[in-house]
Amino acid sequence: MGMAATGAVLAAGSARAAIARDKPIDVIVLGAGVSGLNTAALLEKEGLKVLVLEGRQRVGGRVFTLLDQPGYPEMGFNSMGEGYGRGLDAAKRAGVEMVDVGPRFYGGPQQEVWLGGKRLTREEWARSPLNPFPDALKGNLPGEVVGKLIAQHNRLADFSTWNDPANTALDISLNAFLKAQGLSDAAIRLANDLSPYYGQSSFDVAQLMMEFNDGFIKTQMAAGKRTLAVRGGNLNLPIGMAKLIKGDVLLGKEVVAIDSQAAGVEVRCLDGSVYRAGRVVCSLPFSTLRTISMTPGFSGAQAQAVQTLGYNALTIAFLTASEPFWLSDGLSPAMFTDDQLGTILPQRFGADPNQISGLMVQARGNLAAVWDAMGKEAALAHVVSRLETLRPAAKGKVKGAALFSWARERFTLGQIAYFKPGQVTAFAKVMAAPLGRVHFCGEHTAEGARGLEGALESSERVALEVLTA
Repeated sequence: MGMAATGAVLAAGSARAAIARDKPIDVIVLGAGVSGLNTAALLEKEGLKVLVLEGRQRVGGRVFTLLDQPGYPEMGFNSMGEGYGRGLDAAKRAGVEMVDVGPRFYGGPQQEVWLGGKRLTREEWARSPLNPFPDALKGNLPGEVVGKLIAQHNRLADFSTWNDPANTALDISLNAFLKAQGLSDAAIRLANDLSPYYGQSSFDVAQLMMEFNDGFIKTQMAAGKRTLAVRGGNLNLPIGMAKLIKGDVLLGKEVVAIDSQAAGVEVRCLDGSVYRAGRVVCSLPFSTLRTISMTPGFSGAQAQAVQTLGYNALTIAFLTASEPFWLSDGLSPAMFTDDQLGTILPQRFGADPNQISGLMVQARGNLAAVWDAMGKEAALAHVVSRLETLRPAAKGKVKGAALFSWARERFTLGQIAYFKPGQVTAFAKVMAAPLGRVHFCGEHTAEGARGLEGALESSERVALEVLTA
């Protein structure tokens, strides 16, 4: 289903709402991502009248599929494990089909390391003088080291206690943890800081959050090995969820002010429209919530959370190839580089799972900022140029088809929330506390799960919060 179909669904919802426009709204949900949509569905199930406001011209939030590109490349949420009970239930309710995409992710030649413009296979990397890792880790590619060390040395006997304020002494940086495991500065730079999954570098990421993430991943692995995604693109999940909402889902409604009063809440949008309800559920990321006028304002640790919680810089280029140049030069299309090219992840989402439908090129951390400063067209041209320089066989055979920056996306200003050292024990437990008649959800407020599963977990908590207020 494309975005045109989504528009038809939402227009139908608007028509329904127009009939009963004078009936009071019980709850306004801000944000039509998975968390907001699920919250709306849960509240409607209990008989409440709900209005959903979304600033973008689409639903989905951080679920964003390029439906106009081959293989439907995912710019945001990528896949879920078999242990995603909430996610699988949401997919069933939304009427979408989940398929195992593991072989398409992990098939084909292994990733190769490119340092200083020179290629190293996994075997060559293990023996290379450029490999700065301790002997026990030399057989691992750079992107494998951090996860392996955390899995082996997780300090939490129970990962669900990750945000307990009693863990203050454990709330150190990822950098400090890696140093304690024997990694040098050069090894940390290669294993994490060239392409950090969270944050700008290992210095600004809380190790407690990494251990929480590790514990969650282990529970997923215990539930099953399959990697699941929505057939035809993950964006079809929130599209299907939006169809289930009985009330109005309004797009292009960028919120600028939220005023919580004794009798209700008033929400003002950039276009001048004003909406009122008994309560508001805000699923917006703190990165954008901090730009919205709040009455009353935040205070204490919660104010610190809203103002300082980190959000990842991630920019993704999607390349298409007119010819499989990797067959011409005999090298793997999967590349980890210390070059401004970034990291290349081949996509195998065409009719033939062995055929590469495109190349996903990721820039994280500081490299994302470099690409963003160039602008879309210049960045795509630069990525193609760097690839052709490293891989002459690609010359004239690769096209920059799309580029998306989460840091430049005004409704997130970053890809996903992350905690900095000291922040987990400072405010993780209080950051989602209600503010007057305003309640908060979203993946950043989840306490027992990560990613999409965390977003759905938070929607259950906030729905119960509203119903019992």
